[in-house]
Amino acid sequence: MDLLPRPELSKSIAFTETCPTCGGPLTQGECLRCLISLGFLSDSQQPDKVENGRRLIPGPLKYDHFEVEIGADGFSVELGAGAMAITYLARDTVLNSVVALKVIDRTVAQNPGARSRFLREARAAAQIRHPNVARVSHYGEQDGECFYVMELVEGETLEAKVRREGPMPLSLALEVIEQSARALAAAEACGVVHRDIKPSNIMLESDPSGAPIVKVIDYGVAKVLAPEAERGAEQTQTGFIGTPAFASPEQFAQSTETRLDTRSDIYSLGVTFWYLLSGRVPFVGRTLEEICDRQAESLPVDQLKGLDVPVRIFALLKSMLAPDPKDRPQSARELLSAVHRCSTKF
Repeated sequence: MDLLPRPELSKSIAFTETCPTCGGPLTQGECLRCLISLGFLSDSQQPDKVENGRRLIPGPLKYDHFEVEIGADGFSVELGAGAMAITYLARDTVLNSVVALKVIDRTVAQNPGARSRFLREARAAAQIRHPNVARVSHYGEQDGECFYVMELVEGETLEAKVRREGPMPLSLALEVIEQSARALAAAEACGVVHRDIKPSNIMLESDPSGAPIVKVIDYGVAKVLAPEAERGAEQTQTGFIGTPAFASPEQFAQSTETRLDTRSDIYSLGVTFWYLLSGRVPFVGRTLEEICDRQAESLPVDQLKGLDVPVRIFALLKSMLAPDPKDRPQSARELLSAVHRCSTKF
């Protein structure tokens, strides 16, 4: 087996509670400094403001026929929270099944753009029917809030797993990337580009036999590729969309002529692959411009030293992380073939 050179493993484990982009503290998996400085959050959308609203209200919450579970402390059981929404553990009182219920904050819901994004997220995820995509089954609005219901994924995000355990074994990382590529292929078949593939948007659970199952979540910034007649309006959106450390070079482009397709998600999955193997992201910077400039540089091979990464795996990473989309796998299915070839040789 051809291997890259290796120094000490400990130097590569950089999965602390700090942002890989700016070095600031992380809150619920998000860097408030980056989100605010890049315009992703307004002051009113910061998670602590959300906490001061919904989180401190004890007692039952019910949306349509979905009732939020109450914990031993008398408060709603939360599965996760972000700047825009909170995801609760809930029960479908009609089917008597446990589900995940994502609710957009009432204050945020007053913003038409945020409301539109939330509905787009639900619609995008709902049209993709695949074992590796968290299934969305219901959308509704109630008392100024928007919500949707999705299958409960009983696992953890890749980000949480790497932070807890360190870099992922190569065999498991390959399995994760292969299943994630299958999810991208399903989205590609529906004309959907995720635009925010990253470790915190990919969950890992196990089937009854213990085999890993990947679930791609959070289609909040997804784009549905429109027919030619509708593309004029589609291209009017400006500004950065995504997560800087995991975004493709074309996501940084401000030109309306730049169109994103599945190759952008492939790049982001490449950064995720890198993160799984090393616990780090290949390119960091304090501004969008710094990250974008570094993407044009050579890959920081030193980050992978000591991790027994075969040369063929590095070649796969290099192709996924090519700055020019034309040099990457041209479709999710092409990526799947490449990953499968690496897996069979492993």
